[in-house]
Amino acid sequence: MTQPSHRFESDRGRRRRRTTASGVVAAACLAPSIGAWAAQPAGGEAGMPMALIAVTLAALGGLGLVAARRLLASGRRMAAPQAAPEATQAPSSPGAPGTGLPGAAATHRPPALATAPGAMRPTTELDVFRRLTRDVYWEQDEHGILTRVDEGSAGSPLRLRLGERRWDGGAMPLEAPDWDGHRRTIAQREPFAELAWVWVDPAGRVRVAIDSGMPRFDATGRFVGYAGLSRDAGAETVADRARRLAVAALLSAAEPVVWIEAGTGTPADWHVIWANAAACRLFDRTERELRQVPCRALFGPDSQAAAAGLEQSLRSRRDARMHVDIARKYGETRSVEIRLEPLPGENALRPCAALLMHDRSADQERLQQDGRAIERLRSKMRERSLELEVTAKELESFTYTVSHDLRAPIRVVEGFARILQEDYDDRLDRIGHDHLQRILSAASRMTQMIDALLGLSRLSGQPIVPEQVDLSRLADTIAEELRGAEPLRRATVRVQPGLLVEGDRTLLRVMLENLIGNAWKYTSKRPDAQIEFGCSGIGPDAVYCVADNGEGFDMRFADRLFGVFQRLHSSSEFPGTGVGLATVQRIVRRHGGRVWAESEPGRGSRFYFTLWEKAAR
Repeated sequence: MTQPSHRFESDRGRRRRRTTASGVVAAACLAPSIGAWAAQPAGGEAGMPMALIAVTLAALGGLGLVAARRLLASGRRMAAPQAAPEATQAPSSPGAPGTGLPGAAATHRPPALATAPGAMRPTTELDVFRRLTRDVYWEQDEHGILTRVDEGSAGSPLRLRLGERRWDGGAMPLEAPDWDGHRRTIAQREPFAELAWVWVDPAGRVRVAIDSGMPRFDATGRFVGYAGLSRDAGAETVADRARRLAVAALLSAAEPVVWIEAGTGTPADWHVIWANAAACRLFDRTERELRQVPCRALFGPDSQAAAAGLEQSLRSRRDARMHVDIARKYGETRSVEIRLEPLPGENALRPCAALLMHDRSADQERLQQDGRAIERLRSKMRERSLELEVTAKELESFTYTVSHDLRAPIRVVEGFARILQEDYDDRLDRIGHDHLQRILSAASRMTQMIDALLGLSRLSGQPIVPEQVDLSRLADTIAEELRGAEPLRRATVRVQPGLLVEGDRTLLRVMLENLIGNAWKYTSKRPDAQIEFGCSGIGPDAVYCVADNGEGFDMRFADRLFGVFQRLHSSSEFPGTGVGLATVQRIVRRHGGRVWAESEPGRGSRFYFTLWEKAAR
């Protein structure tokens, strides 16, 4: 059907005429060369570059692959009189087989590319293009739906997107927030180039494609979609991202890093090509200054040989390590450790390497600061130890003085009470005798508490004499003494044999006397009293235990258990001074251990302790 003449006067028609005119000019310029290529003998490999030049120039001139094919065909027609008589002109068809381009005409083929019996399919110019590029040809309709993907010989993941638009399925442009700009380009029928977009294939792999396209029009000038080229850039994008991350990491690295490159002049002519911020701070120079300064000027007077050594390692592509003095901008030198790591590259390129530097001066300064801090701590510790020693001596003196001074009035009270009991016994009634007996009992208990307090104070000042102590034998001895004191008691005492420890024999005996004595005391109302002493674990993990089935106590009051004069039972029920467990805790602490208890009312108690736990750890 004939179209009205005014349709061809539109802007689109004017553009098409300008494009056609450009194609004619290009054809006129290239026709002689193409004719020479078509006249090559069979196998004509020498003409292949000209074919590629024609395709490339046509594509760059905005003609597209179809115009390139036509340009090649016109070149062949100029050489047609020299072709074989049986060569014929194939009729034009909307889509010639093997071209992959709509509307491309089947051209006259030189005899060298004709199909011979038993030979492979003839190689077309488009096949050559496919083999020499990674791009694939694609087409989309006027709605943006991909209708064709020509994979070529390698295959393309873009084929998985057939029947879809680029923005379907969550795909996104790589350098734009959305697809609005690309949609406007398509709506205005404008060509686009280097459109990078990301999508995920059905297998879950991330794909990156870079597309370029030109609008397509039919013979009547109607817009029918786009055609163009696409390149799978996933591997390139991943590699580029890795390079960017590596450079960013080097830029932000705390350690100085410098890249150097071998020169072409005299030996030791290498120079800096890149430096991170830490290296610039170390040299007290900007990156530009580091690139411009001679390599020997980067080292101190005593390290000038380092430049030549690094040059040799750089050219032989082997790593190196050395201690040098680097020169800063204003003549100051700093001691650093340099490690040269060759960077991979071809032999034809100038060798490059990374210089990783460790500032030893900073380490020395940090060590000096740490040494000064440690010395300050030691001084404070000595002062604190002296204060604690003075305080301990004052406390010991105070305890002894108070205990000694308390003895005199207690003796007076006790002495006059006994005189009153002996001399005025017949004059006192029953109530008077009861009051007098209470005075004597309180005085006696006070005397015992003073003796216990004096003994506890002596434990703090008594030096430890370490030796190997058999705790099992000590426990058996203490149990026999308790049985001898109360021969009528029926109690079973089990002691685990072979419990050997390092410690002060006297203090450890006092500790066991208090623990086993408590167990003996608080099982006195049990007809089947059971007392056990054993150990679990070995070495610094050993935990010793004195267990009984006596009265027990409420764990809510366990925090008061090891306090001085703290008791959880009344004196009338179970006699005592309330200093025994405080003594145990002090002895255990002096042996680098800890002590704790577990109990339930009416179900006995278990006292655990360790020795040298802190010293071992």
